[in-house]
Amino acid sequence: MPKHITLADERSIEVECLSCALTSGLITPTGGTIYESSNFHVHQDVAYPITGLVILASKRHFYSMDELTVEEQMEYISLIHKIRHEQRRLLGIDIEGIEILKDGLRDFASVF
Repeated sequence: MPKHITLADERSIEVECLSCALTSGLITPTGGTIYESSNFHVHQDVAYPITGLVILASKRHFYSMDELTVEEQMEYISLIHKIRHEQRRLLGIDIEGIEILKDGLRDFASVF
């Protein structure tokens, strides 16, 4: 069933899946596509246009990361690395965010 969504730029759309509409080109994200491959689509969040908030969207639906193929896993990690590098280089997003991530990972790791 289609959902009615209002984007940050005030465009109003009706889609079954926002991610599918973005990755297929049905909707152009504000600022355009940052990167696109056969597996992934990278763009700024269309709901929350916060500088540096980038979405790395899969072009296929899956429920969990363990469902990615080996090729998708490798590309995903590579893209995360490139995105993070550019956030640091262009926006100065650095230590504070990393410390929060480290704390979260420590908390996560303590469960195991």
